[in-house]
Amino acid sequence: MSSSEIRPFKETGQNSYHRRAFCHDYFAPFIYHIILKKAPDCESFGVVDGDAKIAPGNPGCAQIQESKLGKIIAKSILHLPYEFPILKLHQFCVMPDHVHLLIQVLFRSDKHLDFYIDSLRSVIATKYSEEANRIINDEEIFETGYCDKPLFDDRSLDGLYQYIRANPHRLAMRRQYPQFFQRIRALRIGNKVYEAYGNLFLFNNPDKMAVRISHKFSAEEKEQKIAAWLSEATKGTVLVSPFISKEEKAIRDRAEAVGSRIILITHEAFPERFKPAAHDFDLCTEGRLLIISFGLPIGTPLTRDICLQMNALAEILAYT
Repeated sequence: MSSSEIRPFKETGQNSYHRRAFCHDYFAPFIYHIILKKAPDCESFGVVDGDAKIAPGNPGCAQIQESKLGKIIAKSILHLPYEFPILKLHQFCVMPDHVHLLIQVLFRSDKHLDFYIDSLRSVIATKYSEEANRIINDEEIFETGYCDKPLFDDRSLDGLYQYIRANPHRLAMRRQYPQFFQRIRALRIGNKVYEAYGNLFLFNNPDKMAVRISHKFSAEEKEQKIAAWLSEATKGTVLVSPFISKEEKAIRDRAEAVGSRIILITHEAFPERFKPAAHDFDLCTEGRLLIISFGLPIGTPLTRDICLQMNALAEILAYT
């Protein structure tokens, strides 16, 4: 896999282990979140150990026990800045089937970013070959290509630190509490089929209320409805809504603060490797979130008609 064979292509909007930034200058100084995916037939890089109920960083928390190959990968990553002083290693995490790497190109380079990633893969393959006493190519360890996410202004370096650091915790959560991370590709509601992800027990909860703010509400009526929704939320009632408007989003925030459970309706399909964003993931770990999707193609604009359909579904679910 040479640098000349890999060229940046446009973000798809989907979770992918081969996503690249469109028209990005890969020779410029920048910080990158790199993800390398394990080849299908390669041995695991490690196993998750520890208790997901213990917060990351505390004794007994979830962590990855690296395999021999995982240890080789970790040592090779740690050595990368010594091999190439132009690089700064901020953080990394070896997971059972992929690797997270947060690196910075300190100065403008005469090498494409691919060169440094190719070099890392090559070193790992060489060291693993020595361990296995046979020749192993890097394509036998990693899938071809990789995902890079440049740290643009709309992303937080501290947020990336926390995300990578908490990867073993999230994996342990999904392993220990699979009922809170169920994925259904064909959930039938009436005569239509939807996708669902999260705690499916919320779907059958008899106490549900649809949340929708209408422009037709008077100030007094709006205040009364918000008070009623929040009051019911404290009693365990599940709030159902696409939470589209700013006012509806604020209601969701207030409801979650008092322990409410949420059924969130969305219009776009779940990507193949879908995992909720950090906030929603935390709700899933507590069994407090179910996401129901219309399954429309990713990137479908949110039109007024779609909003009306999502609010109509919320009303149906509230009486299901």
